Amino acid sequence: MNGYWEGLLEYNRQQEKKEQKKKNMKDLVDTMGECVFTLIIALLIGYALLCVGAYATFADEALTPDERVVALTLLGEARGEGDAGIYAVGCVILKRSSNRNLTVAQVCQEPWQFSIWNAGKGKIKKERELWYLYESPRMGYARQLAIQICANWKLSQEYTGNADHYYSHKIRKQPPSWAFKIERDKNGKVISKKPIKPTKVIGNHTFYKLR
Repeated sequence: MNGYWEGLLEYNRQQEKKEQKKKNMKDLVDTMGECVFTLIIALLIGYALLCVGAYATFADEALTPDERVVALTLLGEARGEGDAGIYAVGCVILKRSSNRNLTVAQVCQEPWQFSIWNAGKGKIKKERELWYLYESPRMGYARQLAIQICANWKLSQEYTGNADHYYSHKIRKQPPSWAFKIERDKNGKVISKKPIKPTKVIGNHTFYKLR
């Protein structure tokens, strides 16, 4: 008889343990669910703040379409070159605009000119493809410089030696073909190829005056 009661008590203890395990597991699942939910909310809030911050960077002073094009060009070409490098690219934009009798925005979006706009086969990228550049830490300076450029402010062309071309010697180990003065015979064969002397080297960009 005693064995019967002991067995019954042991059975009850085992059942209590199982129930406790189920309860513990349920509590763990509930806790994990709350943590995941909290994490998702935190990520959504963080993303919203990031979007607001990125928008505030350039939306606190509305840019015209031309100003946006110039700002994106400055960032795309020189956001890693500091204010000095961005200013130098701005000088080239203005110089080409003057040389070619085009607006600064037209100059920026000419095919095969500024690499950030090149989409291949002579096509240019859509502006929305470059919106990621607005998150650059240099956006503030680029925006203000773009406003000045579009307002026909005069930048110091002496800064780049009146350059109208440049290339990144960090990306290209050899100068592009336009950085050479090439002479050909009447059959089109190259008979002379002399490097053109750069006007300035600013950061990772080498500048030239071709016109």
